[in-house]
Amino acid sequence: MKTVGVIGANGMVGRNTLAELEKIKRPFEVKKFGRNDEITPLDIAVLCTDNPVSRELAGQIKDRVKFIVDMSSEFRLDPAVPLVIPEINAHTITAATQLIASPNCTTTGLVMSLAPLKPFYQFPEVFFCSYQAISGGGKTLLDDFHTPGSYYEKNCVPKIGSIQPNGHTSEELKGVYETRKILELPDIKVYCHTVRVPVEVSHSLGVTLKADKPFDLEQVKTLWNQFPNLTYSEEVVTPKEVAGKETTFICRLRADVEDPRIIHYFVTFDNLLKGAAMNGRQIVDVLLEKYV
Repeated sequence: MKTVGVIGANGMVGRNTLAELEKIKRPFEVKKFGRNDEITPLDIAVLCTDNPVSRELAGQIKDRVKFIVDMSSEFRLDPAVPLVIPEINAHTITAATQLIASPNCTTTGLVMSLAPLKPFYQFPEVFFCSYQAISGGGKTLLDDFHTPGSYYEKNCVPKIGSIQPNGHTSEELKGVYETRKILELPDIKVYCHTVRVPVEVSHSLGVTLKADKPFDLEQVKTLWNQFPNLTYSEEVVTPKEVAGKETTFICRLRADVEDPRIIHYFVTFDNLLKGAAMNGRQIVDVLLEKYV
């Protein structure tokens, strides 16, 4: 029997990943491990751990597992490690790929909207402002949010992650560099501002995209609706409505008032699903289907 182990099974990402793995139709056995448990030989290990633990474990268990799927940000920008959203770049996984990274939740929503358009338009630059749910900060932040007098109650906080020497936050830099890697567009300019908002579940993005030629809005809508797990709606779609759904939703598409090469739109999706555990499950499913 094929085996999939979830390390960090007791944390929020770990619990969500276990629930997602139950949706896979192929036969396999799930094994649960705490962060300090001895890891037995596995076909696939899913690391639902923070960066230092993921770094340590990846080295420790590499001779005991065939594949490692890491849910942290530790390996995302490592040139030797594919950063995978299966709808977009499952081709970057091969039988020889032992370590695979799952991307940042906010980046996921952005690139899901860009990938269907990539074969038809060239993008010199994209702008976005994020409206990120409290749950993106983990259980500690959720507990704080539910504490009377929380800084995040009825508030918008324009700081997610640590502020780097260049003034950008670590979350904003993930949006820049992970987008380039996933889309294989090393020269795309990504301008972003990330904001935590008082919403428990579902991240959102206000996106402005510039291309090399005027956009055909009807074509754009069709391309989005034909892409797996992506839907364009003519109606306004909000974070509350998409919580618990696997689909990434887009609405409010319009051309710029002055430049037809620019479009504006709104993206929203469940950050705990497609932004995290669902994407991990999809990677595991690809590995079970093709390589285990």
